[in-house]
Amino acid sequence: MTNTESLAELTKRAFDNFENIKECIQGLYDILNIALTSENMYFNLGQDNIEALYENFLELMINDRGTIEFMKKLKTAEVDLDLPLGNL
Repeated sequence: MTNTESLAELTKRAFDNFENIKECIQGLYDILNIALTSENMYFNLGQDNIEALYENFLELMINDRGTIEFMKKLKTAEVDLDLPLGNL
């Protein structure tokens, strides 16, 4: 927590981030649903990956001790954040 941000502000920002992540995941699913039929192999593969992403995200968030240690490693650049998505 920084000196200028209260716990309530940080908590609200965390809730907002969580809601944004949920909307992004839902948006990815909606794009798959619009572009492909549910019988399409790519639709099913995409759906499986979206569900796994959300489940892993939720598990990460409720794993207090593990998440704290992960965040320490993230802050000290011990975690590779590079995710090559077609050179975006």
